[in-house]
Amino acid sequence: MYPSRSADGLVVVGYDGSAASQRALVWAAAVSRDLGDELRIIHAVELDLLPGRRSHALRPLSPSLEMVAETMVGGPSTWPGKPLARSRVRAVHAFGGPAGELVDASMTADLVVLGTRGRGRARSALIGSVSSAVAARAYCPVVVLHDLAHPARGARRDVAAPGPGCEVVCAVTPAADSAHEGRVERLVSAAGRVAAGCSAPLRLVTVLPSTAAGRSGGPGRPGPRPVPYDTEGLVRSHPGLEVTSQTLLGDPVEALTRTSRDAGLLVIGAPHTGGVAAVLAGTPAYRIIHDATCPVMLVH
Repeated sequence: MYPSRSADGLVVVGYDGSAASQRALVWAAAVSRDLGDELRIIHAVELDLLPGRRSHALRPLSPSLEMVAETMVGGPSTWPGKPLARSRVRAVHAFGGPAGELVDASMTADLVVLGTRGRGRARSALIGSVSSAVAARAYCPVVVLHDLAHPARGARRDVAAPGPGCEVVCAVTPAADSAHEGRVERLVSAAGRVAAGCSAPLRLVTVLPSTAAGRSGGPGRPGPRPVPYDTEGLVRSHPGLEVTSQTLLGDPVEALTRTSRDAGLLVIGAPHTGGVAAVLAGTPAYRIIHDATCPVMLVH
């Protein structure tokens, strides 16, 4: 159904006309433009079987997906971002469930972006089921944005996108084995690509248990510890990229959501298990998604 991977990169965004998907679209457009990637907007059209009839009813999208794409390339609109090149934007109607269609699209994409509604974790088990399913099953990194109709105190009200004044924060942990080391490599590589392409600073953050304070010379002040990643190699791969490192103490969810409040992106590892069950079980990655006030990228 979908073409092969774009040679210049591809950002896929799910769109259904909701406020959450509009935020996702604005963020995806800004990042795809800075990365020089193609932007593919996917509207998954649900087919509802009518009782007693062998036919289906379509749920129309207003304004049409084609009109949405037209506003992004300079058509008359209130589009909040900079116009994109017409050759870089493509609108796609997919006939199927949104989660399955976005997972299929991720096979040829470099990034999938989607919005999710609701901030309560119990409520998100139903409302955020699409984002949970895509994050768990996608073949590429997934970025999830919340609809901040009622933002938390101190949270940004605009759509924060990485840039010179809006950093990318990436959570890294010491590698226990070669498999984990590979995950850290993929995590930092994904964060580095976005940060470098968007001219944003990159901050690598390691969160340690609060008990580490007793071994480091003071409460809340961990001693010098090497970040579990070769930052010199990262800079060599992305000349000009500004990379800093930080070690925090405490609960990982609280520490990461707090330190990334004004970031354009928080990058974390995706859970090994996903879906609604993981949300209800309080998997840290999903807790971060629903507590963070900035976009969150999950990398397998």
